[in-house]
Amino acid sequence: MRLSDRLENILELVPKGLVCADIGCDHGFMAIELVSRGISPKVIASDLRTGPLKRARENVEKAGLSDKIELIISDGFEKIEPGTVKTAVIAGMGGMLIRDILTNGMDCIRQMDEFIVQPQSNIPEFRNFLRQSGFEIVRNNILIDAEKYYFPMKIRYTGKTEPALNITPEDRYGADLIEEDRGLSDYLDAEMGSYEKILEKLISESGEHNERTEEIRELMDLNRRIRSRINKD
Repeated sequence: MRLSDRLENILELVPKGLVCADIGCDHGFMAIELVSRGISPKVIASDLRTGPLKRARENVEKAGLSDKIELIISDGFEKIEPGTVKTAVIAGMGGMLIRDILTNGMDCIRQMDEFIVQPQSNIPEFRNFLRQSGFEIVRNNILIDAEKYYFPMKIRYTGKTEPALNITPEDRYGADLIEEDRGLSDYLDAEMGSYEKILEKLISESGEHNERTEEIRELMDLNRRIRSRINKD
């Protein structure tokens, strides 16, 4: 099965040999590939919606994997017994929704190894939440798929929390990406292009001294500083 570049990147991050939860499984393609490729011996695939879960069941049966993929209606980890899964994929939803899934699923998460999240929005805020809530980001990835950037992360729960802090450059861009680049330079270029267009529009509408204008200028300055750090290394 040919998956999108986004899903292929997530598959590459999933730890091998562990029973996996696919939270928000949609049509079940991720679960099918996890088992078919020998990454996971078993997958518990959950979704809140009966429609997608019905289609997922049809796809799983067609693939002949009903004995290795369990499909359940569940709000996050709610219906998953703690200890039955050792890794997970939580992808394709907003960062604040994933935050809530993690917060409400700690009984399962405390018994898991490394697992994968891929928030679609609020990336800096999500990384900030992880730092404050006892999670460690093992690896940040960055990729472009269908002209959109995605940020899959391999994380784990350590219990080591940090005090409430403002959004840092590492929250915005990922500490290991700043150190190693791995595509961050291209993202910085694209981001700067977007900022320039926004700034031009803001100035034409509201003038130079506007709260949003100042915010964009600060983000542009941060973008340049991160670019300088990458080039220096």
